[in-house]
Amino acid sequence: MRRRRSDVLGMVATGCVMLGVVLVGAPVAWVSYTDAVSARAQTDALAAWDRAASNTVDSGRRGPAPAGFALEIPRLGVRRFVPDGATPDHLRRFGVGRISWTGWPGDARVVAVAGHRTTYGAPFLRIDSLRAGDAIIVDYRAHRYGYEVVASRVVRPDQAEVLDQAPPDVDEIALVTCTPRYSAAFRLIVWGRLRAPDASTVTR
Repeated sequence: MRRRRSDVLGMVATGCVMLGVVLVGAPVAWVSYTDAVSARAQTDALAAWDRAASNTVDSGRRGPAPAGFALEIPRLGVRRFVPDGATPDHLRRFGVGRISWTGWPGDARVVAVAGHRTTYGAPFLRIDSLRAGDAIIVDYRAHRYGYEVVASRVVRPDQAEVLDQAPPDVDEIALVTCTPRYSAAFRLIVWGRLRAPDASTVTR
């Protein structure tokens, strides 16, 4: 009888250990998988962007550009191709996407980029650490646009109208992600403003 109880307790203990391994390992495996998927897509997209930019410069004219732009945040060591449209497919493949109803660089409107914070490469994992004056760089149609961080704000998910409230004729960029980490309860927006044209817009 005692041996039977011991066997049962041993089986229960083994089951608990295995369940614990699954519960701990599953999220890690999922994050690793999504990172790998995003990394492959980013590599291909940035390579295509760089080829298109080189062809434009070599030909001496502004040819067709990819449907998106390259985003760089030097402080965070982030460089991403941003496709046009923050669709679920784009966010899964690239980790980021341009919010389609916002502007393009040089439009004197807000250019808004949505990005994942904890999965699919987590490109915006640490954007809460950005401070006033930090650089945000966008390469688009053979021009480089340099923005500097001016503010950050936490809003509700239904407050998308804040992206359309910039002063007229002011070029800004907004990086949008979920906050707090591992939650979609609110949105964190980091704002950047275009620097003086002679210092920020450079033909490549």
